Amino acid sequence: MLTAWALMPCALFSYTRANNAHEGDGGEAQRRLSYYYLAAQQYKAQDKISAMSEALRHCLDINPNDPASNFDMALLHMSIGQDSTALNLLKRAVSNDPKNPWYMETLASFYLSLHKMDEAVPILEQMSKIQTKRTDILAQLFQLYKSGGRTEDAIHVLDRIQLLQGNNARIASQKYALYLDMGDTAMAFNQFKALCKEYPYDASSLLLLADQYMTANMPDSALATYDKVERIDPHNVMLQTSRLQYHLLVGDTVRFREARDSVVLSEHADISLRINALSSVVREALQDTTRRVHAERMFAILLAPEKPDVSFLQMYMTYCIYIHNAKEEELVPIMERILVVDPSNMQTLQDLLRHYAMKADIIRVGELCQNALIYYPSELAFHYYLALSLAQQEKLQEAVDALTTAIRQANEESRPDILGDVYSLLGDVHHQMGHEKEVYQAFDSCLVYTPDNVSCLNNYAYYLSLKGEQLEKAEKMSYRSIKAEPTNKTFLDTYAWVLFVQEDYTTARIYMDRVVDPAQADSTLLADEDVSSTVLEHAGDIYFQCGQAEQAVRFWQLARQKAEPDAKNALLNKKIKKRKYFKK
Repeated sequence: MLTAWALMPCALFSYTRANNAHEGDGGEAQRRLSYYYLAAQQYKAQDKISAMSEALRHCLDINPNDPASNFDMALLHMSIGQDSTALNLLKRAVSNDPKNPWYMETLASFYLSLHKMDEAVPILEQMSKIQTKRTDILAQLFQLYKSGGRTEDAIHVLDRIQLLQGNNARIASQKYALYLDMGDTAMAFNQFKALCKEYPYDASSLLLLADQYMTANMPDSALATYDKVERIDPHNVMLQTSRLQYHLLVGDTVRFREARDSVVLSEHADISLRINALSSVVREALQDTTRRVHAERMFAILLAPEKPDVSFLQMYMTYCIYIHNAKEEELVPIMERILVVDPSNMQTLQDLLRHYAMKADIIRVGELCQNALIYYPSELAFHYYLALSLAQQEKLQEAVDALTTAIRQANEESRPDILGDVYSLLGDVHHQMGHEKEVYQAFDSCLVYTPDNVSCLNNYAYYLSLKGEQLEKAEKMSYRSIKAEPTNKTFLDTYAWVLFVQEDYTTARIYMDRVVDPAQADSTLLADEDVSSTVLEHAGDIYFQCGQAEQAVRFWQLARQKAEPDAKNALLNKKIKKRKYFKK
């Protein structure tokens, strides 16, 4: 139905018509009424609502029963939420012009908005008598009759709609349900029989009738109807689906499976129907191990094309997980095929990215991100992992470019934690490139978005300690990182090193002992993946300054053993040779 304000121009038309009807009775009062009413419309056009209200008030002072003035004043009160006053004015407008469809429609709509269904029904009934071809009014009456339990009236309205629109499956289904509510099964089925008689070669109508026979547990009647559909349209996919339910109802497992497999393999069937049928195959294989060979055969057929439907590949993943307890590594080839068919599949992109990141396959991580950014250019996570891949390949400027692009793509909806990681990584890359100013700018930006970003706090503190600058700030940031992750050996090493630079050697050793326990065997320390050559060298430096030169030399020697074969650390070699700590 139309909105209140949209109806106002129609009120002017109705008012003018009413005046013409009383053109000999008017006199001075009628002319004044016309003057103020027209003035009200001019004020409305100028959006001068107060002046419009005043003009309409003059109209009602002249003639309290003028329908157009009552109607327009009602709309004004509706717009400011004065429902009670608006309702009285609308009722007066309808009472004084009972055949005006605009007034009646507005009153009915207003009753419905106030949830006064019983009051709306008589208005809609009167409207349906005046505007006999408006099916929207009849449809609204149908809903009100149905919800109010007036079943016979609802059926009568459907009869009227049917005369206007012709019989169709929707009307037949609604009548069927209403007659069933009344307990008249024969009349209920007659609705579909009449539809099928009217459209004897319409397979969908026949299938509706057959499905109702199934619901009513009348399998013989359903089968006869299915046979008729098969003669009309032997390749009808919905027929195959409906027959599935029939075979289940009569307990014919063999024919059920045959019909189900036909649906699964039918290239003409809707994909959702095929997936539902395939789900049944998978459930059956899960419950009965003897059916797994059949399921494997079905998947072999479905996945044989170079680019099978993604839904089949996803279903096969589910099958492998539940039937074969497949691990992630075994699912990767299937996910890769999904990307071949649907390179924009977000879930698969994310799953593969996580997998290859865990495997440290930086080349594949970069490839995935580059492809993903074609479809999701504003997804910061893909920019981040692309930059990480490039940085690990020592393509530092390309990594900076990727991170800068990510920052440009950021908006109000971007997740702060990912944006913080972007800035944190940008700081690390700038550090590798020797861009000292940019390092601190990036870290400061990271901490604006994620004040508790422990990776940033740790690295920021470490870089400051290497420069010997802002050591108090460095210590606070480093301490926050180890408070968040008290067993993280990288963070503990940083904190110990910050303390070392501050010449608090004793406390530094306490924390370093949590990283490298001097009581552990050399082989154990060398095998610890969380302890790098640099960490072992730090441990030696700290122990030397604590007066334990032998232990220091031991850690320095272990650091040299753990260093990369081609690494050249002249300072470390000097410490070992001279058995003494030297500052860089």
